[in-house]
Amino acid sequence: MTKPLIMVVDDEREYTEKIANVIKSVNKYEVITAYSAKSAFIQLKKHRQLFGIFNNRVRLILLDINMPDMDGLTFLEEMRRKYCGEKIGVIMVTAYEDEDKWDKATSNFVVGYITKPFDPELLLSMIDRFFSHEEAYVDMTIEVFDKHLEKMEESKTQPKT
Repeated sequence: MTKPLIMVVDDEREYTEKIANVIKSVNKYEVITAYSAKSAFIQLKKHRQLFGIFNNRVRLILLDINMPDMDGLTFLEEMRRKYCGEKIGVIMVTAYEDEDKWDKATSNFVVGYITKPFDPELLLSMIDRFFSHEEAYVDMTIEVFDKHLEKMEESKTQPKT
């Protein structure tokens, strides 16, 4: 049986390889890397399948936000348009934790949001959970979106300074 395919997208090569090596170390997943949004789109196109339950071999993307040319949030929006209907999970792995970026990421239905420097155990547990059962994609997306809605509500009730 083929191992699930994960793509790590980050312009910082050293960091990309670090994440990829952590994932490879458990020997459960195949990993490919992309150092730009353009390269990530090439990989997605390359791994698109004509038949099967899922239309793309890439099942999960670990995505950085801050990249040149096209940032991760723009990539995420474009990927959701181009691959609409395909269950490709996205975990944001980023140094940015501000409200605006959180809002944009979570409103585009990510399955997780991890800040750098990342905790390898947390990352692997999130990946394992994503691949644990068929509905995990939906469950995780709903959980993150619920947090998104909670944060929106909190910001409405916070006094303005």
